[in-house]
Amino acid sequence: MIWKKSLFMSAPVLFAFMCVVSIHTATLSAQLPPPAHDPGVRGGAAGAGAPLAGLTAGQLLFFNEGKADFDEQETVPDGLGARFNLDSCGGCHAQPATGGTSPAINPEVAMATAAGAHNTPPFFVQSNGPVREARFKFQADGVTRDGGVHDIYVITGRSDAPSGCQIMQEDFDAQNARGNVIFRIPTPAFGTGLMEAIPDGTIAGNLALNATGSSGRPRPIR
Repeated sequence: MIWKKSLFMSAPVLFAFMCVVSIHTATLSAQLPPPAHDPGVRGGAAGAGAPLAGLTAGQLLFFNEGKADFDEQETVPDGLGARFNLDSCGGCHAQPATGGTSPAINPEVAMATAAGAHNTPPFFVQSNGPVREARFKFQADGVTRDGGVHDIYVITGRSDAPSGCQIMQEDFDAQNARGNVIFRIPTPAFGTGLMEAIPDGTIAGNLALNATGSSGRPRPIR
């Protein structure tokens, strides 16, 4: 009887405790931000890729000429090869507009045999995957750093290639077995003209000040 009475007496206390917990939980929930939500691919027109507003007639002419050159498909007589990843800059930098990143369908797959070429797409090139360029960590000795781009295709077999051209593709399977391959997808080029306008001395000066906590070393393009 004592045990039953004690249990009966504790019920109101338990009820009050549960109410307090519920109120506290509701208060915390109200204070928390809503969970993150991925809205998916944005619709509508691309928000990048157009010239800046307010350009002079001459500046706009430069932009349009540069864009046309960026999109132009090159052939071997134009300077394509002997090793290459694609035949145009705009083919890789296409999404959401010229100057962006990989398009929905990887153009490197069709490029393998374009114009009669004898290339085989390497294992990391897929039609529904991103455009990729390959770099090797080390040179053939396995000690000296490489880091340079190793193009995936060659002009051998193309109808516009010089007669007798027998250059061979890199053996990416062998390099991958050594753990020597790293990749990069196309980086959007939007706004790089503005960065190009920054004097080299300013970049070096900002790094020396280190006001933003940045680190590294500038690599000027010659």
